[in-house]
Amino acid sequence: MITMDFGAIVNKTLQQKNLKIADLARMSGISYPYCADLVNGRRRWNEDTITKVCTALGLKIDIYPIDKTGTEDH
Repeated sequence: MITMDFGAIVNKTLQQKNLKIADLARMSGISYPYCADLVNGRRRWNEDTITKVCTALGLKIDIYPIDKTGTEDH
């Protein structure tokens, strides 16, 4: 099974772009406290917040079916 820790990916991207959570909050239109909770795993991501953060950071999510052996099938 493939798992994804979206908060960790966002944290890594923030570091690579030399941005802080406050910058992400401002860029995405999400309040700072809520954004910090999302990134630090204290709240659950939803489609709207994922979309806003991906747009703000220039990220793209691809979804592929997984075959019966547990590997990506693409």
